[in-house]
Amino acid sequence: MTRLVWLAAIAALACGGNALAATGLQSGAAVSLSLPASSFVPNFYIDVDGSAKQLKINVAASGGDVDLFLRYGTPFPENNADTIVSVDLINRYAHYHSVSSSSTEAITVLPTNRIPLHAGRWYVTVVNGGTTAASGSLTATAAATTPVGNITLDFGHPGSDCDQTYWSDSTPATPVGGNTATTLGQQRKNALAYATQQLVQQLQTPAQIVLHACGAHLGGDANSAILAHAGPLSYFFDEPALPVPSLPKKYTWYPAAAVVRLNGTSLCGFAGGDCDGVNNEEIEATFNSDIGKPDIIGGENFYLGFTPDPNPGSLDFITIAMHEITHGLGFFGLANLDSSAGPIGAKAGIDTQNNTIAYGSDVTDGPYDDIFDDNLAIVTGSTYVPFMGYEVNGSRDAARAAAAVSGPTVTSAGTYNPGVYTGLRWLDAMAVNSSINIHHAEASPNDLPSLYAPCDKSSTTTCATQPASTLSHTVQAGDMMNAYYSRSNLRNMGLAVPMLAPIGWSNALATPPVYAQPIPSNWFDRTHSGHGFDFQLGYADAVYGDVYFLTFYSYAADGTPEWYQAVGHVVDGVFAPSPQSNGATLYRIHYAANTQGHLDATVDATFSGSVIVDFNQAANAPACRNAERGAIASALAVMTWTIGNETGAWCVEPLVTVGQHAAPDYNGHWFSPVDSGWGFELLDVASSGAPNIYAYVYYPGPNNQPTWAFATGTLNDNGTGTMQLQRISDGFCRSCPPPADLTATVIGTMSITLNPRPSGFAPLSGTASIQASYPGGGSFTRNSIAIQTLSTPFP
Repeated sequence: MTRLVWLAAIAALACGGNALAATGLQSGAAVSLSLPASSFVPNFYIDVDGSAKQLKINVAASGGDVDLFLRYGTPFPENNADTIVSVDLINRYAHYHSVSSSSTEAITVLPTNRIPLHAGRWYVTVVNGGTTAASGSLTATAAATTPVGNITLDFGHPGSDCDQTYWSDSTPATPVGGNTATTLGQQRKNALAYATQQLVQQLQTPAQIVLHACGAHLGGDANSAILAHAGPLSYFFDEPALPVPSLPKKYTWYPAAAVVRLNGTSLCGFAGGDCDGVNNEEIEATFNSDIGKPDIIGGENFYLGFTPDPNPGSLDFITIAMHEITHGLGFFGLANLDSSAGPIGAKAGIDTQNNTIAYGSDVTDGPYDDIFDDNLAIVTGSTYVPFMGYEVNGSRDAARAAAAVSGPTVTSAGTYNPGVYTGLRWLDAMAVNSSINIHHAEASPNDLPSLYAPCDKSSTTTCATQPASTLSHTVQAGDMMNAYYSRSNLRNMGLAVPMLAPIGWSNALATPPVYAQPIPSNWFDRTHSGHGFDFQLGYADAVYGDVYFLTFYSYAADGTPEWYQAVGHVVDGVFAPSPQSNGATLYRIHYAANTQGHLDATVDATFSGSVIVDFNQAANAPACRNAERGAIASALAVMTWTIGNETGAWCVEPLVTVGQHAAPDYNGHWFSPVDSGWGFELLDVASSGAPNIYAYVYYPGPNNQPTWAFATGTLNDNGTGTMQLQRISDGFCRSCPPPADLTATVIGTMSITLNPRPSGFAPLSGTASIQASYPGGGSFTRNSIAIQTLSTPFP
């Protein structure tokens, strides 16, 4: 299994694009491209009307490494005095991308995609990330027809567990059931191609999928054998560090075939890399080459005809192939059922050292939900809980482990006993309400389709999980996706069609997503109390996203208070700061002195850091899967940061909501226009008496390094207050467990007088006096300095 890794190779590339006027494209008409090395051309665009059923963007170029990015509604950023564009920033604006290692890229958007094709302007940015120049053409085509999908078969690329001679077996064969080939190998190839055609037709998929087909010695005995197995070759997910906005649910594993469908690209276009070979294939299906041997289930062979075998009870190759490939399309859960891999019921995470899916103690990133298991429910009597829920029956992995053996029973002969209405069920409404579901007319939760688990506790005293995809099967007579092959010609996908819909195969018209709206406040992570960030609205920008500035107050490894800053747009609910000249998006201030009017605060070019704050679906993130946060926080976000060699992903929440602001509202970030370089965040909170105020003050330390302190107090009716200024003297590192308590030492005073807002959104004004003593002597002192708000009131 692999994960999305292409950004790691190109995110640091700074593109030298020119701020050109946006170029309009006519449908079907190619425009020429000429891109120097490490350059980009921003904001081509095409206007699409309501009749379009597909929009296809193609780049055909030679030289360099040309990549393609597509966005609806508003343009991509361009280089200017305030913004240095990087490929990472372009990708964070993009709704779709195609970034293979070639210079041939394509994206197709449909009305069924997560960011659906609909009338309006679609912007295209083309990047040459290569070290040589590239030239070619760009074409955007809007059409009133829906593309027809296909599953391409790869019968090459043998391996230790992939015998390609299975498909070239020259043993003579008699044509059967419409399959006119006269060798066994060719009949197998023809039958597999027919099976894929049936899947594409029934699923009505527009995607282009590549399947790697293998034979292997899977063995068996006189009574049973594994006929075949198949599954996704890779999985991907959307998280702040590796954004994939085309996936509907964040922090959730999606199988490669569904990702290709949702992103409208090939696998190499989505994940990067070479477009040749198995690395660009989504599914692998392996068939037992021992079937037909005398000692394996009586020497019985596969029936390879296109038409159903008139003799019932055969091993129908097409039925078996359709079943297995359906697993590869995403009918496959990742909850662990193998005790040798980790705890039974555990979610899948990543072993970043080996870049593989892992469980339990081997997980260094995650764990994450997976989209198949995310649609499962554990039913107990008349109630149910989500199978992937953080607090599943209060026992997490153990609850999933119990559900994995909760019945109903299915025998190897294909008979089943639904038993009592308990156990593992499918939750998504499309399958529940389908007439194919034999329980659809019953009352909830009895109407939920049953999923296979090895045994039924109502009638069996001992149960054990099986190290296989046992949960990824239905329990319904005559359904193609049952756990055992019933020797019936079940060539109808049945429940698999509506069950695959929420995994990424829905053909229903999609509604454009609604992105989270962040609020200005002080944000913090409960598990890193004492660290936090001041997040304030700078100004509204309807084109590129509102501009916010972030001040991250924290501690160095020795516990010394320190702070960092970032400035950038919030695009689609994500704070994506603009890079500095050294590529850093989180930067450190360097002071020349602390003399009034001569602070000369500049960006420290020797420091490199980054920060992203994603306000979308944060409750799904591993960092936020906590019952306490879910119950208390009014909003959640995931702050992903890098400082030097440190990295972190924190679940953050606002300390104060807009509804808690006092009146008059003095909340925001304040600075001195005549003495810029220091400032403070002010939280002005309503209370039953005088408003409570909290101030975080950022100023030069004893060695002119950025440091901070805090103050708390009240404001009187005239907007005046005097508070003790305090410094944390035992701060803890960002990756350390927090101490039970932090020690605050009084280091001086802070007095402020704030004036009411004159009108509208005009800046607030006032004066401030600060005296902050340094630990080794000396102080930062300001007396009655004129101050005003740098931030803009939240509308």
